[in-house]
Parts: sequence; C-alpha cells; structure tokens
Amino acid sequence: MRFSMLAIISLAVLAGCSTASSHQYSAVAVDFPSYDALRAIMGDDDDILMLLPPGVESHGYEPTPKDMIAVADADIVVYTGGHSQDWVDRLLSASDDPPLCFRLIDQVELLSEESREGMEDRGHHHGIDEHVWTSIPNEISIINNLADALISLDSERAEEFLHNADAYIAELEALDEKIRKIVAASRLDTLIFASRFPLLYFVSEYGLEYYAAFPGCAEETEPSARTIAFLIDKAKEIDAGYVMNIELSSALIARTIAEEAGCGVLVFNSMHNITLNDYLAGETYLTLMARNAEVLEEALS
Repeated sequence: MRFSMLAIISLAVLAGCSTASSHQYSAVAVDFPSYDALRAIMGDDDDILMLLPPGVESHGYEPTPKDMIAVADADIVVYTGGHSQDWVDRLLSASDDPPLCFRLIDQVELLSEESREGMEDRGHHHGIDEHVWTSIPNEISIINNLADALISLDSERAEEFLHNADAYIAELEALDEKIRKIVAASRLDTLIFASRFPLLYFVSEYGLEYYAAFPGCAEETEPSARTIAFLIDKAKEIDAGYVMNIELSSALIARTIAEEAGCGVLVFNSMHNITLNDYLAGETYLTLMARNAEVLEEALS
C-alpha cells in the first residue's frame, strides 16, 4: 500500500468527523458472512456496504484508504475479526468516537486450527479458526446477537429486526436438521479437501472426519507431491466418490487427485466470499448452505 497504516488511520479518523450520509445510519460489513447477516436482519432495502468485492479471494484482500474511511465513518461495523482482520481493530482503536462494532468471533465458542495427518502446514501459525459462520448453530447465535446490536442502534425498528431474525433462524434450523439427517443416513463420514480447509466448525458440528491439503488460513496454495499422494491414497482407502474443492480456489489439484483416485470433484462453499455471478443472482448464506447440503449428500453417498 502506498500510505503507511498510521497515515491511513489518521485520514480515516478525520473522515469520521465529516458530514453523515443521507441515511439514518450506515452499516459496513467487511466480508460476505458479515454482510449476509446484516442483510438477513435489516432487509435488502437498506444501504449496507460490503468492503470485500464479490469474486475476490478473501485471503488476498487488503483494505484501501477508501475502505478504511468507510469503516471509520460508519455507525455500525460488522466483521469476522481475528488475525486476518486485525487492521479493523487497529483502525477503530485509533478513533475517539468509534462506531458500534460487532465481531463474529465474539459470538461463539472458538476452536483452534488443527494440523492433521498429511496436511501441508509448513511455517503456518495455528491460531484460532476464524470461520465461525460455517456451523449453522453458530450462525444462529450470530443472527440473534446481531439483531440485539441493531436494536440498540435503532430501537424504532426493533419489531422489524426481530421478525426478520426469527424468520431467518427458522429456515436455518430447518436446514440444520436436514444436514443432520443426511449425515446420519450416509455411507461415508469423511471428506477429502484438495485445498484449504476452512470448515472445522462445520465438520465438528456434524461429527464428520476430514483430510485436507492446507489449514483454513494457510498462505500456501500449492501442496507438495507428498501431500497430493497422501490425499490420493486416502480417497482410495475410503472409496470416496468425490474430492472436495473450496469456492474461488483453483481446481487443478482437485482434478489431479480425483483422476488418480478414480473419483469426481465437487465444490463446497465455505462462504469466505461469494462469486460475482452468485452475488448478482441474490444468493445468500442460506441458499449457499442449502447447496452445500446437496453436495454433502452426494459426497458422502
């Protein structure tokens, strides 16, 4: 970035003193899981800004000065939190009048990243796993608590926020039950991922085993020949019908493993971000997770 972090923070803090927008209040979401949670409660008609552009790999995202100004000037900022977004914490701590902050990782019990057999994790620091939204019960907690936070900001819309949250949670609970039935009726209980593995909360919730090329937030994207061979052997050992790949990840390694193991490739959506086509089509956490349920049923059959 052209400017130092200190210079940008100063610029953003000054921007927080500028004239407010024409809306009653502004809501900024740093990433797609945060954006979708806000949208579920506030509705599609509100002006909710998502900083991470659709289709961009979230691990490579770096905030622009414009992004930092939007955060400092917001009335509420919703973000995942953790190491990958510590720039938000630094920015807000520099403000004398910070916006209302809502971190997804503060709403649930956290898990630590794992180093599994065969996983390529050289030089990777194993901290908390930040992908808390991948568990539907976690998402329900996030929605409940975010509704309360929004009500504290705008009590006049309390009834609307609670109605929207309750309706969304009912759909999430139905999908959660569906996934549990799929797992209970499946032949397999193990998934093999040829890419990063940001689904620790998901597999922990539903009692699934997994093998993967990388931890959830690993910077590497090219596994070694040893890791590839290990995943091929595991796919053969469990007679997997499919190898899994994460959205916005290269499918090359997955296709290589699948070809050698004699199986297919399926895409599981971790919802780090959303593709541009899905964003334009109005896909949500709920619709993407419903798509995941279908993928899961096929992968475990």
